[in-house]
Amino acid sequence: MQITIINVGYGDAILFQSSGGFTALLDGGSALESEFSGDPYRIRAADYMRRENVTKLDAVLISHIHEDHVCGLEPIFERCSVKQLYVPYPVEPFLQGCELRPAPDAFRSVPLYTNALNAYRRILLRAMKAGTAVTVVGPGDTLRLGPELNAKVLAPKARNIREYMELVEQAYASAGQESAVTELLTKLDAMSNRTSTLLRFETAKIVFLSAADSCPREWDELPSSLLKDGNVLKLPHHGQIDSISEQFMKDMPLEYVITTASSDR
Repeated sequence: MQITIINVGYGDAILFQSSGGFTALLDGGSALESEFSGDPYRIRAADYMRRENVTKLDAVLISHIHEDHVCGLEPIFERCSVKQLYVPYPVEPFLQGCELRPAPDAFRSVPLYTNALNAYRRILLRAMKAGTAVTVVGPGDTLRLGPELNAKVLAPKARNIREYMELVEQAYASAGQESAVTELLTKLDAMSNRTSTLLRFETAKIVFLSAADSCPREWDELPSSLLKDGNVLKLPHHGQIDSISEQFMKDMPLEYVITTASSDR
C-alpha cells in the first residue's frame, strides 16, 4: 500500500494506492489560485492525479466542509470515475438545498466556507447523477478499502453532526435573507472543524491516524487503545497549537508526523 500526501499547501489531499490497483482519496485540498501560484513544490490534487494518470477512484472520503478540504475535489470528480463516496453528514438536506451567498461584509473566512458548502452540494449532486454510491459514516464504522487497507471512523461526535445539520437546514430555509444566511454561515464555518472525521487507517505495517481538523479536545470520549498504537500521524488543524496533545503523542510509537503548510509562510 502506497500512501501519498499530496502537497496542496494549506489543506489535505491523501491518496491511497494498493498493489492490486485499489485507489482511494481522502479530501482534495483547495481550489484557490493563491494557494499554488509562485510555489514550485505545491500542486493541485487534480493536477497530481492527471500527472500520475489516475482516472479511477474506488473510494473518495470527505472529512468535513472547508475550502481547503473540499473545493479541490470538484475537478477530480469531473475527470475521474468514482465508485464510492464516504461523507460524514446526512445527504438529503444538501440535495434539497440551494446555492448560498453571504453578505459582502461577512468575515473573510465565511465566503471561503460558503464556497466549500456549495461545492460539497454540487459534488453530491454529481455523484448521484453518475451512480456513485454515497455512504454516510460515523464513529464506530469500519470501512474495507480494498484488500490491503481498513479504516475505522473515530470522530466526530454524533451531537456535533446533529447541531451542525440543524444549522445547515436553517441556512437553506433562510435562502434569500442575506443577514440571516450570513449569520448562519458564520456559525457553520466556526463549527465545521468539530464535525471533522478522525480516521484510523490500518495496513499490514502501519496504523495511520489522519485527523483532518479534528483536534484532541474532541477525542475525550474515545477509548485510548484506538490512539495508542499509531505510528503515522497527520496532525489536525495544520499543526496549530490546538492540534497538539502531549498526552496522546507520548503513547504513540510514532515514526512519521505530517503537517500541512501555512498558506503564507
